[in-house]
Formats: sequence, structure tokens, C-alpha cells
Amino acid sequence: MSDLKTGVRYEVALEVLGQGRQPIMSAIAHERQKAQPSQPFIRYCEMRLDAIDELQDSLEPSDTDTIERILDPNSTFRMR
Repeated sequence: MSDLKTGVRYEVALEVLGQGRQPIMSAIAHERQKAQPSQPFIRYCEMRLDAIDELQDSLEPSDTDTIERILDPNSTFRMR
């Protein structure tokens, strides 16, 4: 794979991870608006956000297998 294509796929993977944060942040906001928010659910969502942050921070263009799993629409890893 060319360096340009590798770089583009890396950037797209970072974008996909960033987009995966939005529904989780919305779920936290929605939960916090409830009369009795579920703290375990909020903590679960926050842990998912932390995991996404860690993956974004540590992902390198050379991590091609991980990048392909992030980009694969059929991957069980893929956030929907």
C-alpha cells in the first residue's frame, strides 16, 4: 500500500473513531437529564470514551490491521 493511501486510511480511521464518540456522549447527556440517572451506565459510557481516546492517541499509520478493522463495515469492532 502506498504511503499516501496508508496515510489517508489512517486519517479516515481517526475520523471514524471520533464519530463513534458522538452517540456515546449523547447517551451520557440523555442519561444525566433523567430524574434518577444511572451512574453505572454513565460510568460504562465514560469508559468507552476513554477507550476510544486511548486508541486514537496510540494509533499509528503503521497499525494497518487495526485500521482495517476500524474501517471494515462488517467488523464486530465497528461502532454503529
